[in-house]
Amino acid sequence: MDIQKIITTPLRVSLRNLVSSTMLALLFACLLLISGSGKQPPRFMLDQAQEAISVVDGQSWRTASDWLAGRKYAVLTFDDGPYGHGVDDKILAVLHRHHAHAIFFLVCSHINDATSPLVSKFEREGNVVGNHSYDHLQLNRLQGPELRHQIEDCSSRIAHFTGHRPYYFRPPFGMTSSSVKLAAESSGMRQMLWNANSEDSWLTKPGQILYWSLEQTADRSILLLHDKPATADVLDQTLTNLERRGFQFVLPTQPSSNSALD
Repeated sequence: MDIQKIITTPLRVSLRNLVSSTMLALLFACLLLISGSGKQPPRFMLDQAQEAISVVDGQSWRTASDWLAGRKYAVLTFDDGPYGHGVDDKILAVLHRHHAHAIFFLVCSHINDATSPLVSKFEREGNVVGNHSYDHLQLNRLQGPELRHQIEDCSSRIAHFTGHRPYYFRPPFGMTSSSVKLAAESSGMRQMLWNANSEDSWLTKPGQILYWSLEQTADRSILLLHDKPATADVLDQTLTNLERRGFQFVLPTQPSSNSALD
């Protein structure tokens, strides 16, 4: 009896099977990568917590392809505009350069003769305009007519320039309550918070804003930025670095009519 043949034959068979299985797995991974390459990003919606996004009708092959390719997705949002003085135009130019779009949450008291053309310009360039209240007050401290004025009258003012009412609402400072959320929903809007913060509401050095934007942004994040000079100065570098990490910038879905919630 050839003991050596008996010992080594099963090993050769096992190695052959292992190589075949590995090759099939690699082939399948390559097919997944190819199938997801160059395709439009999946559709996203605001998640239940209203601070991140989730895939609408996600397909498992697409999830696997994105994971293998290192593709990630994030929503860019800019609060407190329109700023004017060329800052908004600078932000729009950077977004255009990166084939990216964003949600601009506007404070309606900032809309004046000089800045009003920007409201429709945001949308003409493929972005979304949201409601950030009329006067940027702490809405969770307001009730009744004061609260309705801050939310409802701002939506009406935005509609005057865009031709339709906004669908997304963001409470100033992120300070919300059941009354604020209900008032926004009564005006046909969804409240949108965030889970990634550039900290540019108080930081003034572009390098600091860049650091926190990169540090906090994860897959399917909503990134909080502000319509201000320091953010505009570092935006190109911020988007470039995020793209190097595999990020694509997307917008969540919204209904064609903003008269009611989904």
